[in-house]
Amino acid sequence: MTTPATHLRGTSHRGYLDLPWGQVHYRRSGDPEGPALVVVHQSPLSSATYEEAMAALGAHGLNTVALDIPGFGMSDPAPEPWTIPRYADALWQTVDALGLGAVHLLGQHTGAIICAEAALGRRDRVKSLTFQGIPLYTEREREEKAEGYAPGYTPVLDGGHLRVVWDRVRGLYPGISAESCTRQVTEYLSVGPDYGVAYRAVFAHHLDTAPLAGLPTLLLHGSEDVLDRMNDVVTAAFPDAPLVRIDGGTDFVAQEQPDAFADAVAAHVLAHSTAGPDPFTPLYTATVDVSGGRAGHATSRTGTLDLPLTRPAERTADTTGTDPEELFAAGYAACFSSALAVAARRRRATVGPLTVTASVTLGTLPGGTYGIAARLVVKAPECPQHLLEELVETTHTLCPYSQAVRGNIEVITETHGGT
Repeated sequence: MTTPATHLRGTSHRGYLDLPWGQVHYRRSGDPEGPALVVVHQSPLSSATYEEAMAALGAHGLNTVALDIPGFGMSDPAPEPWTIPRYADALWQTVDALGLGAVHLLGQHTGAIICAEAALGRRDRVKSLTFQGIPLYTEREREEKAEGYAPGYTPVLDGGHLRVVWDRVRGLYPGISAESCTRQVTEYLSVGPDYGVAYRAVFAHHLDTAPLAGLPTLLLHGSEDVLDRMNDVVTAAFPDAPLVRIDGGTDFVAQEQPDAFADAVAAHVLAHSTAGPDPFTPLYTATVDVSGGRAGHATSRTGTLDLPLTRPAERTADTTGTDPEELFAAGYAACFSSALAVAARRRRATVGPLTVTASVTLGTLPGGTYGIAARLVVKAPECPQHLLEELVETTHTLCPYSQAVRGNIEVITETHGGT
C-alpha cells in the first residue's frame, strides 16, 4: 500500500483554468489523445484523493483529469451557494475549457451526484459513468442530514478547532492511516469553517436515475467505503451496472490500492471508448398505405390517418389534401417538441410555453434529382435565450428526426427565448 500524501500537492501535472467564477485547479495524467476520463471528488476533500492513482490511470492510456470542485482543494469558491445543477453546469464549462469533447465521468459521493446530473443534462457527451459510491438518500435521510451533518467549526487560538476536524475525520473513517487523516484535515481547513456547502446541495437535490438507463455505468468502491451500505438501493437504481468492490479498500481505495482501482476503471472506460452503432430497440411502428403517389391517397393501418394527397403545384383554394412535405414537417415539429421537453427534464429546467414550427422545402439538385431542406423555429418566450439554445442543441441529439437527417439535408434552427 502506498503512503498517502499529507498535502494538496503531488507529482502529476497540475494546472489552473480561468472560468467566470474564478480559477479551477486540476490534475492531469496520461495520453492527451486517449479516452478522456474526468474525475470529480467527494466533499469537502479535493482531487488529491486521486493523486496516487493518476499515474496508474495514465499507464492505461487514459487522458485523466481530476478536478477540484469550485470552493474545494485549490479551486476558487463560487460567489454564492450552488445547487447540484449549477455544479453540473460548471463541470461542463470546465470540460469545455479543457478542450474535451465526449468524456467518461467518474464521481465519488458528492462528485457522483454532480456527474449524474451532468450526464442528465448532456447525455450526448457522456460515454460512460463510474460511481465510486453514490448517495441515494431517502427523503427522511436527506432531512436528518440537512439538520446537522456538517456543522462546521469556529477557529480558536488554542487550536481546538483542529481537534474538532481531526475527530470528525477519524469518526467517519476509523480505519484510515494517520497520514491520510492529516491530508483530509488539510483539505477541510482549505475550504474554511463552513465546509458543508456541497453537502447541503446534495441533501436538497432529488436525483432522477431513470433517465440514465442505457448509459454504460460501473459501480466501484472499496468494501469498507461508508456508502457500501447503500448497495441494495444503488444496484436497484442501476440494475444493468456491474458492482465491483475492492476488498479491504475504504473511501480512499484510489490511494490505498491505486493499481487495482485503475485496472477496474480503465477496463470499464476502454470497453466503452470505441464508438459503434447504437443498438436499435423497436418501440412503435407506424404503417401507412399510399396509392396514386403524390396525387393519391394515404391511409394508416395503425391510426386514424385517412387523407387525400395533392401535388403542391396543382393545389387550389378548394383543395383539401396534404403532401409529403407537410406530413414530414408535422412529424418533425411534433417529435422535436417532445424531445426538447425530455432535454429540459434532464436539465431540471422549466421552459414554459413552447412552439416548434417546421418548414420543409422540396427542391432540385444537380443532375436532375430532388432533395429537401428543413427549418425549425423554436419559440419559448419564458425560457432564457442561452438556456433555450443549449436545450435545442441537446434536442438535436435526442430527436430521431434530427438524427435521421443529420449529414443528409440542411436543417436550419432558429431559437427565440426570453431575456
